[in-house]
Amino acid sequence: MILNETKKNVVVSGEFEQTQFKLKADPKAFNILSDKIYTNKVKAVIREISTNAYDAHVAAGNDESFDVHLPTSLEPWFSVRDYGTGLSHKDCMEIYTTYFHSTKTDSNDYVGALGLGSKSPYAIADSFVVTSWFNGEKRVYSAYKDENDCPQFALLTTDNSDEPNGVEVSVAVSTDQVYEFTQEAV
Repeated sequence: MILNETKKNVVVSGEFEQTQFKLKADPKAFNILSDKIYTNKVKAVIREISTNAYDAHVAAGNDESFDVHLPTSLEPWFSVRDYGTGLSHKDCMEIYTTYFHSTKTDSNDYVGALGLGSKSPYAIADSFVVTSWFNGEKRVYSAYKDENDCPQFALLTTDNSDEPNGVEVSVAVSTDQVYEFTQEAV
């Protein structure tokens, strides 16, 4: 989605000592951006991951549905598997590790554009799995919080695959959230 960002004409008169604002990359900042921004964490995870799948289908010109697995007591995880463009290794390493990085800012055909949604599973869990099928390769990544509560992203495996391009995000769900997922998905 193209964000309306109006450039301002700013005139500064005189010489001043100045500095540009920065973001401090620490556990507190990551926690705010991945968790505290959501009032309904379960609904946010469903919405953000499903929206990313929808946008991937738009990018690929695929009007078929994507797969959603809602957690049950016997299968306590939530996952969304799209059949979009997939993500290269470089894209995975950048998208999942850079807040506010988005590949969707050049078109209004997409819903997302802020570069926060792919990190939303941290609102309900300390780790989740990202699998990307891209041009004949399947890569499995672990997104997790380290001992300092900082998010990390690690490539676990790379294999050849004849599966269609796409991405699956899977997050374990506590048993007390299974019913909430079912309700919020509606």
